[in-house]
Amino acid sequence: MDLEDYDGELKEGHYIKGEDVIRVREEAKYQQRFAHFSQFYQAIKTQPYPLDYDQQAIIDYFPEQQLLILGLNSAWELDHHFRARANIHSGALSKALTEIRRNPDYRNCLKLAVWHHALNSAGSDRITDQGFMEQLAKAGFRFFLHGHIHKAETSLFRYDISPTGRKLDQIGAGTFGAPTKEIIPGYPWQYNLLKIKDNQLTVYTRRREENNGAWKPDSRWTQGAGEGALDYYSIEL
Repeated sequence: MDLEDYDGELKEGHYIKGEDVIRVREEAKYQQRFAHFSQFYQAIKTQPYPLDYDQQAIIDYFPEQQLLILGLNSAWELDHHFRARANIHSGALSKALTEIRRNPDYRNCLKLAVWHHALNSAGSDRITDQGFMEQLAKAGFRFFLHGHIHKAETSLFRYDISPTGRKLDQIGAGTFGAPTKEIIPGYPWQYNLLKIKDNQLTVYTRRREENNGAWKPDSRWTQGAGEGALDYYSIEL
């Protein structure tokens, strides 16, 4: 509509303004930008992905493996006008963690959290409000997985300083199939394969260097001076 005709409240981040017009966000329609993903999600998991933001924390429980995976949407506030708003919805996280704490079946599970955006990157497209990591640590999560920056990385988030304190290992993955123009210089296509055995998780990194090439071990994890790099690393649980 014309700027001069709009008399409603303009909330920061909820509108875009041109020279002669203003476009104000309608929440119900705005949520529909995830509709196509919801359909894809339904094809995989036989149920639609929820469009309400406070429901976008999905718990997958695998009792035989004693494994719990929490999927979070770090893109719930993003669009092509606002690209630097990656974060985790506090209401969605709170609901999921409350459910996890109340269910005794989840108590002794290995817990992994998964979302898209990195905590650290060279650009502004990262999660800057990282307080939710403390909540994950207190809830007993041991790992967090992400992508987006198109390169395999690892780091450690420590909530407690003690050797046996609460902590989460980061397992960052490269890109499995992004267009060539989106590949980070010096990094091939990549994916990680995670294997859990006894009290150890091992991350195997694979790479592909040509458009139609073969996948092969990616020996990028250095071991020290004079030592050859390995295509895997292990983390004690």
